[in-house]
Amino acid sequence: MYKRLKVKIYPTYKQIEILENHFNAFRYCYNLCLEYKKILWFDHRKNVSGYDMGKELLQIRKQEDWLLKCKAECIREAGHQLDKSYKKFYKGKGFPKFKSRKGEQSFHAYQNINIKGNRVTFYKNSIKFKTSKHYEEQLEISKIKKVTFKKDLVGDYWATFLIEDKTDLTLPKKDNHIGVDLGIKDLAITSEGEVFENNRYLQKQHFKLRKLQRKFAKTKKGGKNREKLRVKIAKVYRKVLRQKEHHYHQITNKLIRENQTIVIETLKVKKMIEKKKLSREISDVSWGMFTNMLEYKANWYGRDLIKVDTYFPSSKKCSSCGNIKEELKLSQRQYKCDRCNTSLDRDLNAALNILQEGLRLKQG
Repeated sequence: MYKRLKVKIYPTYKQIEILENHFNAFRYCYNLCLEYKKILWFDHRKNVSGYDMGKELLQIRKQEDWLLKCKAECIREAGHQLDKSYKKFYKGKGFPKFKSRKGEQSFHAYQNINIKGNRVTFYKNSIKFKTSKHYEEQLEISKIKKVTFKKDLVGDYWATFLIEDKTDLTLPKKDNHIGVDLGIKDLAITSEGEVFENNRYLQKQHFKLRKLQRKFAKTKKGGKNREKLRVKIAKVYRKVLRQKEHHYHQITNKLIRENQTIVIETLKVKKMIEKKKLSREISDVSWGMFTNMLEYKANWYGRDLIKVDTYFPSSKKCSSCGNIKEELKLSQRQYKCDRCNTSLDRDLNAALNILQEGLRLKQG
């Protein structure tokens, strides 16, 4: 089993210089590979692999003094990361973009990464980090497969470790099965009638963000005040993300602990965001983050996670008799069956249908 542990690092001025040099080198090499790959394809209809780009980058590194100050594997990794971005594009994700020095910065390292106490050794430098004692012990005894160093938009430095964890986290089996309907009014509604609130963290910060963004728009480009406001805006967004993650961890942990089988619906969020009236609310609720947490936790703890097809009519179908309504408006919050006169909450009805369909898929 592989796990990711993220810690905040506190580099010295000399260590910041080394990290910044690696960020710049990785960004430069990634953009160079993207430009090369585009020209090669549009002009000659030829493709080049990540392995070949990595080899060419190592040759370029020998000719540039500033690139020689960076680890060779970090330079080579830019070609492999671009190759992964192209593979994601072929599967339906967005086309790879050039990396900007104004955005988040990151690079990956694999070799000679050692942990001793609260320090990580990288490129002959011992960088201090802060985390819990449990994380420290886990990092010290586990095999580190990869570390990603990152600088966020606020300017803080982070290290994310991919570790090989041999601990068996499987929980005792339960008899409980539950269906979960995801929504906007409420984040999640279970087939047992439990409702998890959508706290709308971004909406709560909307007034503050608007005020800061208006000030930011009026500042002079390249000025100190502009940079101060940019950091303030980045801090607001980071706070929203952390609040959301904490809330979702609590909900997913509860669902995983109490149920053996969890059934959720598959949502096409990109298409749903195209609706202007609900785009902000859908972006704020972050269903993707919620389902991702459920997926990896189900894998860790030995639970069954079943995904129901996107086009399954969970809202229009009656959970009692199976009758499907031809039309159901979003404003209708109470579901009333035309055949058996069953009347219940629209989201509860959908959660019951999702559970029934999930159990049918599991048996079949």
